[in-house]
Amino acid sequence: MSVIPTNEWLHEIMEIQKLVPKRNIYELQRSIICNRLIEIFNSGNPEEIQFELQQQGLYLPHENLAIQMLEKQNVWLIVQEEFNYLKEEWDGPNVPIYILPITQEQTMTNKNGTAYPNALFLFVGELKEQELRALFAHEYNHVCRLHCINKSLNEVTLLDSLILEGLAECAVEEIYGDEWLTPWLGNYSMEKMLEIWKKYFLSQMNSQGLAHHAEFLYGGKLPQWIGYCIGYEIVRTYIKNHSPNKLLLKDSKEILTGSDFPLQ
Repeated sequence: MSVIPTNEWLHEIMEIQKLVPKRNIYELQRSIICNRLIEIFNSGNPEEIQFELQQQGLYLPHENLAIQMLEKQNVWLIVQEEFNYLKEEWDGPNVPIYILPITQEQTMTNKNGTAYPNALFLFVGELKEQELRALFAHEYNHVCRLHCINKSLNEVTLLDSLILEGLAECAVEEIYGDEWLTPWLGNYSMEKMLEIWKKYFLSQMNSQGLAHHAEFLYGGKLPQWIGYCIGYEIVRTYIKNHSPNKLLLKDSKEILTGSDFPLQ
Protein backbone atom coordinates (compact mmCIF):
# COMPACT_ATOMS: atom_id res chain seq x y z
CA MET A 1 0.00 0.00 0.00
CA SER A 2 0.96 3.63 -0.32
CA VAL A 3 -0.98 6.79 -1.18
CA ILE A 4 -4.69 6.05 -1.30
CA PRO A 5 -6.58 7.93 -4.08
CA THR A 6 -8.76 9.83 -1.62
CA ASN A 7 -9.37 12.46 -4.30
CA GLU A 8 -11.70 9.89 -5.85
CA TRP A 9 -13.58 9.68 -2.54
CA LEU A 10 -13.98 13.45 -2.51
CA HIS A 11 -15.30 13.51 -6.07
CA GLU A 12 -17.70 10.76 -5.06
CA ILE A 13 -19.00 12.90 -2.21
CA MET A 14 -19.50 15.87 -4.50
CA GLU A 15 -21.38 13.81 -7.08
CA ILE A 16 -23.74 12.39 -4.46
CA GLN A 17 -24.36 15.88 -3.10
CA LYS A 18 -25.40 16.99 -6.58
CA LEU A 19 -27.70 14.02 -7.12
CA VAL A 20 -29.15 13.93 -3.61
CA PRO A 21 -28.88 17.51 -2.32
CA LYS A 22 -30.91 16.76 0.81
CA ARG A 23 -28.59 13.94 1.92
CA ASN A 24 -27.23 14.49 5.42
CA ILE A 25 -23.70 15.78 4.75
CA TYR A 26 -22.23 14.47 8.00
CA GLU A 27 -23.60 11.00 7.33
CA LEU A 28 -22.27 11.23 3.77
CA GLN A 29 -18.74 11.95 5.02
CA ARG A 30 -18.98 8.99 7.38
CA SER A 31 -20.26 6.74 4.60
CA ILE A 32 -17.63 7.60 1.99
CA ILE A 33 -14.60 8.25 4.20
CA CYS A 34 -14.99 6.85 7.71
CA ASN A 35 -16.61 3.54 6.76
CA ARG A 36 -13.55 2.80 4.64
CA LEU A 37 -11.24 3.31 7.64
CA ILE A 38 -12.82 0.89 10.09
CA GLU A 39 -10.02 -1.67 9.71
CA ILE A 40 -7.39 1.02 10.29
CA PHE A 41 -8.95 2.03 13.60
CA ASN A 42 -10.02 -1.47 14.65
CA SER A 43 -13.43 0.05 15.28
CA GLY A 44 -16.89 -0.49 13.89
CA ASN A 45 -17.97 3.01 14.83
CA PRO A 46 -17.68 5.53 11.97
CA GLU A 47 -18.91 8.33 14.27
CA GLU A 48 -15.88 7.88 16.53
CA ILE A 49 -13.54 7.80 13.53
CA GLN A 50 -15.11 10.96 12.14
CA PHE A 51 -14.73 12.76 15.47
CA GLU A 52 -11.10 11.71 15.89
CA LEU A 53 -10.12 12.80 12.39
CA GLN A 54 -11.94 16.11 12.74
CA GLN A 55 -9.97 16.72 15.93
CA GLN A 56 -6.82 16.28 13.84
CA GLY A 57 -7.94 18.65 11.08
CA LEU A 58 -10.32 16.82 8.72
CA TYR A 59 -12.55 19.24 6.84
CA LEU A 60 -16.08 19.69 8.16
CA PRO A 61 -18.83 18.40 5.85
CA HIS A 62 -20.46 21.80 5.40
CA GLU A 63 -17.21 23.31 4.06
CA ASN A 64 -16.43 23.65 0.37
CA LEU A 65 -14.17 20.89 -0.89
CA ALA A 66 -11.02 22.29 -2.51
CA ILE A 67 -10.38 19.18 -4.59
CA GLN A 68 -9.30 21.00 -7.75
CA MET A 69 -6.75 23.07 -5.85
CA LEU A 70 -5.21 19.98 -4.27
CA GLU A 71 -5.18 18.12 -7.58
CA LYS A 72 -3.58 21.13 -9.28
CA GLN A 73 -0.86 21.04 -6.62
CA ASN A 74 -0.30 17.33 -7.39
CA VAL A 75 -0.39 16.52 -3.68
CA TRP A 76 -1.11 12.82 -4.21
CA LEU A 77 1.76 12.44 -6.70
CA ILE A 78 4.24 14.44 -4.60
CA VAL A 79 3.52 12.46 -1.45
CA GLN A 80 3.81 9.19 -3.38
CA GLU A 81 7.24 10.28 -4.67
CA GLU A 82 8.37 11.25 -1.19
CA PHE A 83 7.06 8.00 0.27
CA ASN A 84 9.03 5.98 -2.30
CA TYR A 85 12.19 7.91 -1.43
CA LEU A 86 11.87 7.84 2.37
CA LYS A 87 10.70 4.23 2.54
CA GLU A 88 14.00 3.21 0.97
CA GLU A 89 16.05 5.78 2.87
CA TRP A 90 14.68 4.74 6.28
CA ASP A 91 13.84 1.12 5.45
CA GLY A 92 10.33 2.06 6.50
CA PRO A 93 7.06 0.12 6.57
CA ASN A 94 4.50 0.10 3.80
CA VAL A 95 1.41 1.79 5.24
CA PRO A 96 -1.64 3.41 3.65
CA ILE A 97 -1.44 7.19 3.35
CA TYR A 98 -4.65 9.22 3.35
CA ILE A 99 -4.64 12.83 2.10
CA LEU A 100 -7.72 14.93 2.84
CA PRO A 101 -8.58 18.64 2.92
CA ILE A 102 -7.93 20.50 6.15
CA THR A 103 -10.81 22.27 7.83
CA GLN A 104 -11.17 25.95 7.01
CA GLU A 105 -11.84 26.53 10.70
CA GLN A 106 -8.20 25.69 11.39
CA THR A 107 -6.92 29.27 11.27
CA MET A 108 -3.48 28.65 12.81
CA THR A 109 -2.14 26.56 9.94
CA ASN A 110 -3.06 25.10 6.56
CA LYS A 111 -1.58 21.69 7.29
CA ASN A 112 -1.59 18.95 9.88
CA GLY A 113 -0.78 15.28 10.00
CA THR A 114 -1.24 12.36 12.30
CA ALA A 115 0.58 9.03 12.37
CA TYR A 116 -0.53 5.65 13.59
CA PRO A 117 1.54 2.44 13.55
CA ASN A 118 -0.56 1.17 10.62
CA ALA A 119 -1.55 4.36 8.73
CA LEU A 120 -0.74 8.00 8.09
CA PHE A 121 -3.10 10.94 7.53
CA LEU A 122 -2.33 14.34 6.03
CA PHE A 123 -4.83 17.21 6.21
CA VAL A 124 -3.74 19.95 3.84
CA GLY A 125 -4.70 23.19 2.18
CA GLU A 126 -2.61 25.26 -0.23
CA LEU A 127 1.05 24.44 0.40
CA LYS A 128 4.42 24.87 -1.23
CA GLU A 129 5.78 21.60 -2.59
CA GLN A 130 8.71 21.48 -0.17
CA GLU A 131 6.37 22.23 2.72
CA LEU A 132 4.21 19.26 1.75
CA ARG A 133 7.24 16.99 1.48
CA ALA A 134 8.47 18.09 4.92
CA LEU A 135 5.03 17.54 6.46
CA PHE A 136 4.89 14.02 5.08
CA ALA A 137 8.46 13.27 6.19
CA HIS A 138 7.67 14.35 9.76
CA GLU A 139 4.66 12.04 9.98
CA TYR A 140 6.27 9.12 8.16
CA ASN A 141 9.25 9.37 10.50
CA HIS A 142 6.74 8.81 13.33
CA VAL A 143 5.43 5.67 11.62
CA CYS A 144 8.96 4.34 11.17
CA ARG A 145 9.86 5.06 14.78
CA LEU A 146 6.71 3.39 16.11
CA HIS A 147 7.58 0.28 14.10
CA CYS A 148 11.14 0.31 15.43
CA ILE A 149 10.19 0.55 19.11
CA ASN A 150 7.34 -1.91 18.56
CA LYS A 151 4.97 -0.42 21.13
CA SER A 152 1.27 0.27 20.96
CA LEU A 153 0.13 3.89 21.46
CA ASN A 154 -0.96 2.90 24.97
CA GLU A 155 2.53 1.57 25.77
CA VAL A 156 4.46 4.61 24.53
CA THR A 157 6.10 6.49 27.42
CA LEU A 158 6.45 10.24 27.75
CA LEU A 159 10.15 9.88 26.95
CA ASP A 160 9.21 7.92 23.82
CA SER A 161 6.84 10.74 22.82
CA LEU A 162 9.52 13.40 23.24
CA ILE A 163 12.03 11.39 21.22
CA LEU A 164 9.35 10.69 18.60
CA GLU A 165 8.89 14.41 17.95
CA GLY A 166 12.59 15.20 18.20
CA LEU A 167 13.53 12.53 15.66
CA ALA A 168 10.92 13.79 13.20
CA GLU A 169 12.05 17.41 13.44
CA CYS A 170 15.73 16.51 13.14
CA ALA A 171 14.92 14.38 10.07
CA VAL A 172 13.11 17.33 8.46
CA GLU A 173 16.07 19.58 9.25
CA GLU A 174 18.57 17.14 7.77
CA ILE A 175 16.66 16.52 4.54
CA TYR A 176 14.93 19.84 3.84
CA GLY A 177 16.80 22.41 5.91
CA ASP A 178 15.83 24.47 8.95
CA GLU A 179 13.41 26.59 6.89
CA TRP A 180 10.79 23.87 7.34
CA LEU A 181 11.30 23.22 11.02
CA THR A 182 8.34 23.89 13.28
CA PRO A 183 8.63 27.63 14.03
CA TRP A 184 8.21 27.41 17.82
CA LEU A 185 11.31 25.24 18.34
CA GLY A 186 13.27 28.39 19.16
CA ASN A 187 10.80 29.70 21.74
CA TYR A 188 12.83 28.77 24.82
CA SER A 189 16.44 29.01 25.89
CA MET A 190 18.32 25.85 26.82
CA GLU A 191 18.48 27.12 30.40
CA LYS A 192 14.68 27.46 30.53
CA MET A 193 14.12 24.02 28.98
CA LEU A 194 16.47 22.37 31.46
CA GLU A 195 14.67 24.08 34.34
CA ILE A 196 11.26 22.81 33.15
CA TRP A 197 12.73 19.39 32.34
CA LYS A 198 14.00 18.89 35.89
CA LYS A 199 10.89 20.30 37.56
CA TYR A 200 8.09 18.66 35.52
CA PHE A 201 9.35 16.05 33.06
CA LEU A 202 11.90 13.88 34.84
CA SER A 203 9.45 12.36 37.30
CA GLN A 204 6.98 11.53 34.50
CA MET A 205 9.35 9.93 31.99
CA ASN A 206 7.74 6.48 32.28
CA SER A 207 4.15 7.71 32.12
CA GLN A 208 2.48 5.55 29.45
CA GLY A 209 -0.19 6.27 26.86
CA LEU A 210 0.14 8.80 24.06
CA ALA A 211 -3.21 10.33 24.97
CA HIS A 212 -1.81 11.30 28.40
CA HIS A 213 1.13 13.27 27.03
CA ALA A 214 -0.74 16.19 25.46
CA GLU A 215 -0.10 18.69 28.27
CA PHE A 216 3.63 17.94 28.20
CA LEU A 217 3.86 18.22 24.42
CA TYR A 218 1.48 21.06 23.64
CA GLY A 219 1.34 22.96 26.91
CA GLY A 220 -1.56 24.14 29.03
CA LYS A 221 -0.40 24.47 32.58
CA LEU A 222 3.09 24.10 31.12
CA PRO A 223 4.47 26.51 28.47
CA GLN A 224 3.10 26.08 24.96
CA TRP A 225 4.82 23.44 22.77
CA ILE A 226 7.43 22.85 25.47
CA GLY A 227 7.58 19.08 24.88
CA TYR A 228 8.26 19.54 21.17
CA CYS A 229 11.10 21.93 21.99
CA ILE A 230 12.61 19.63 24.63
CA GLY A 231 12.28 16.57 22.39
CA TYR A 232 14.02 18.35 19.53
CA GLU A 233 16.87 19.50 21.78
CA ILE A 234 17.33 16.03 23.25
CA VAL A 235 17.77 14.52 19.78
CA ARG A 236 19.73 17.49 18.41
CA THR A 237 22.24 17.40 21.27
CA TYR A 238 22.55 13.61 20.99
CA ILE A 239 23.47 14.03 17.31
CA LYS A 240 25.92 16.81 18.25
CA ASN A 241 27.57 14.56 20.84
CA HIS A 242 27.48 11.33 18.86
CA SER A 243 26.10 10.53 15.39
CA PRO A 244 22.80 10.52 13.48
CA ASN A 245 23.42 6.96 12.30
CA LYS A 246 20.59 4.49 12.91
CA LEU A 247 18.79 6.90 15.23
CA LEU A 248 15.41 5.36 14.48
CA LEU A 249 16.63 2.06 15.94
CA LYS A 250 18.09 3.42 19.15
CA ASP A 251 16.36 3.05 22.50
CA SER A 252 14.82 6.26 23.83
CA LYS A 253 16.83 6.01 27.05
CA GLU A 254 20.06 5.67 25.05
CA ILE A 255 19.28 8.85 23.13
CA LEU A 256 18.48 10.72 26.33
CA THR A 257 21.66 9.46 28.02
CA GLY A 258 23.75 10.73 25.13
CA SER A 259 22.10 14.16 25.07
CA ASP A 260 22.68 17.31 27.13
CA PHE A 261 19.64 16.58 29.32
CA PRO A 262 20.32 15.04 32.76
CA LEU A 263 18.74 11.74 33.80
CA GLN A 264 18.11 13.00 37.33
